[in-house]
Amino acid sequence: MKDTDERELVRKALAGDERAFRKMLESHYTLIYSIVRGVAGQHGETDDIVQDVFIKIFRALGNFRGDSRLSTWIYRIARNEALNAIDKRRPQVIPIDDCEELPAAGESPETLCRQRISRERLERFMERLDEKQRVAIELRYIGDKSYEEIAEIMDIPLGTVKTYIYRAKLSLKRMMMGAGAKAFEKGFGEL
Repeated sequence: MKDTDERELVRKALAGDERAFRKMLESHYTLIYSIVRGVAGQHGETDDIVQDVFIKIFRALGNFRGDSRLSTWIYRIARNEALNAIDKRRPQVIPIDDCEELPAAGESPETLCRQRISRERLERFMERLDEKQRVAIELRYIGDKSYEEIAEIMDIPLGTVKTYIYRAKLSLKRMMMGAGAKAFEKGFGEL
């Protein structure tokens, strides 16, 4: 979205145009979700934090001066809300709606089990990454943002973004290889 389009959306949203505000949130939803998940991790409260970010954006929109891009301003709000949520984190409770669904036709239970174990392992390893690396890699692969967009959103040099993503991938690879070797040594084969 162009800067002029963003400024126009902000102007309309401040004037009370709900569709403009909704469009602004929809165009930044992936960014917000990626930041929240990258900072707070996967603890089942991501959607709640995202909703808090929406409320914070609504309340603070009048403070947006346009000195930076709207995405950079939103990044800061989302990051701060996620950090606040970490401070208030309560014991993890898994809602019944988050329970596993029945497998699709043709998928073997063994395949589903291996996929679930791999996904859970990757999520645990992601949580062990440095926050900045985790946010950068989430924005790149979940948020589908370019390196340039990530640099602008995080307000860091392009080279730093590349370094964060490279180091995150390297760390994840090491953790995955180490976990696979340990499982093999214990006799679990390829988990």
